[in-house]
Amino acid sequence: MRSRLGSAVERHEPRSALFAAGRSTLAVAQLSVLLVNSDTTLFADSPAVPGGMRCGGLRSVSLWCLLGEQGGGQVLARAVAIATLVVVLIGAVPRWTCIPHWYVNFSLAAAMPLSDGGDRAAEITALLLIPMCLGDDRKWQWSPVREPLPAWFRGSSHAAALMLRIQVAVIYLVAVTAKLTDPAWAHGRALGIVAFDPDFGFPMPVRAVLEPLLASDVLVGLATWSVIGVQCVIAVAILGGARWRASALVLGCGLHLAIAVLLGLPGFGLTMIALLLCAANPGGPIGVIEPRPRWWAPWSRPKDEARER
Repeated sequence: MRSRLGSAVERHEPRSALFAAGRSTLAVAQLSVLLVNSDTTLFADSPAVPGGMRCGGLRSVSLWCLLGEQGGGQVLARAVAIATLVVVLIGAVPRWTCIPHWYVNFSLAAAMPLSDGGDRAAEITALLLIPMCLGDDRKWQWSPVREPLPAWFRGSSHAAALMLRIQVAVIYLVAVTAKLTDPAWAHGRALGIVAFDPDFGFPMPVRAVLEPLLASDVLVGLATWSVIGVQCVIAVAILGGARWRASALVLGCGLHLAIAVLLGLPGFGLTMIALLLCAANPGGPIGVIEPRPRWWAPWSRPKDEARER
């Protein structure tokens, strides 16, 4: 057991095109939240949260709370957050942007009174990316890997990669458990109910196209249970080898793209896709120049294309 773990750590190399795409997608997810929603939407005033911003306790160190809850402070906080996310998106100096990236995600999750379900996942994902980026001395996350990670960073990065996969498994297992204890999901009626919800239902053009299918109890039941089945497969496959994780990535991307379109939750969908991209990352042997991934299988690493340093 120890020798296998030691070998895995020695060979651990997280810096791939798939990993870079995951970091950038995570930045896009939070950018979509900031660019589409106004401050009054993000920090809606309510009796439970007067002023629309949660700044008590540890939340007081979040970006929005530090710079002020009113006027210019919110404008400056938004500008700093957007600038940080843009730098992460383009992939510049990952060693120096990974902690600011997490801080922006933490600040949004801490200060916003309402959640779309993705802000906490984004915060934890960005936190786990820090050990995987601190040892990266490249100026550009898309550049070829020419030097292995230092030994200490390799160990912490490997542990963070394992935690990312466990996080994915837990998220989907919790989702499956919640659905199975809900009578609407357990009896196969949930998607039919969701589709016609006046606030969170399918867009009218989509509903018009799918209405003949939604009228069939059998098809609605199959679709409802297929969601549960896909989530079960993702939860198990993400803990497997590279090929199993690739299957989890494909299924997860399809599921969350559908959620983004049908339920109008693009930020949540992009966050979960980013998490899956990073968790499914197969890594590679140290001391190699990473080959260009094949268009149909970005996780593939043909041995004949790898060159030792």
